Amino acid sequence: MLALERHRKLIECLNARGSVRTAEVATELGVTEETVRRDFERLETDGQLVRTHGGALRLDVSRREFPMRERMAQNASAKARIARAALARVAEGSTVFFDASTTVLQLAAILPDKPLTVITNSLQVALSLAEKTHITVCLLGGRLAQSSLSCTGWAAMQGLEMNRIDAAFISCRGLDPALGLSDATEAQAQLKRQVVLRASEVVLLADHTKAGLSSSFFFAKNSDVDFWITDSPPQDDMRDAVVSQGVRLEVAQ
Repeated sequence: MLALERHRKLIECLNARGSVRTAEVATELGVTEETVRRDFERLETDGQLVRTHGGALRLDVSRREFPMRERMAQNASAKARIARAALARVAEGSTVFFDASTTVLQLAAILPDKPLTVITNSLQVALSLAEKTHITVCLLGGRLAQSSLSCTGWAAMQGLEMNRIDAAFISCRGLDPALGLSDATEAQAQLKRQVVLRASEVVLLADHTKAGLSSSFFFAKNSDVDFWITDSPPQDDMRDAVVSQGVRLEVAQ
């Protein structure tokens, strides 16, 4: 059985049961316990589960990194509106960072072919821009996460250091009114933290479902964000909190 098929079956078992034991799933899949432990380690790195002594636990929704195909289908129309609104903030001749979120992927898909440099760790974003001859694409290397089809780790961090970033277009798994932006995996959070520190301007593209949530790893304070483009007005307490921290809010039409 291929690793991808094992991973799919392991996630299905976790979703159905809530927790699994290494020895039990090894028997069910017809593989060794060491193979299952390696699978658990990889899936934990990708934000799919939490390892425990002798097994693994299912993550709650806000802390799980969903596969790209699933994320593309979630709130697709809202993400499209946000992406269209974000176009105005992509300045010709600038160097921008695009993260591996599906909202930013929508922005890449509709980006006009104009002089621009795009740094990204997303394979999907790079492919979306590949035929636009006036756009220079700098694809960061590193360890490939299967769930997001993006690269993270030391090599990606080193690639960031070679470039200036005029504006960063990023999303998140959660936007807490007090604690800030969070993501489901440590590797993605580490990379985004470095992006936020290096960018002259940070543009958050996050639909209303992210507001008020907290995922596993925080990578930025709300005050690090210059613009938040969303699809519907946040609740008053959320709006007041982020605006008081210097965030300029835009609701996409």
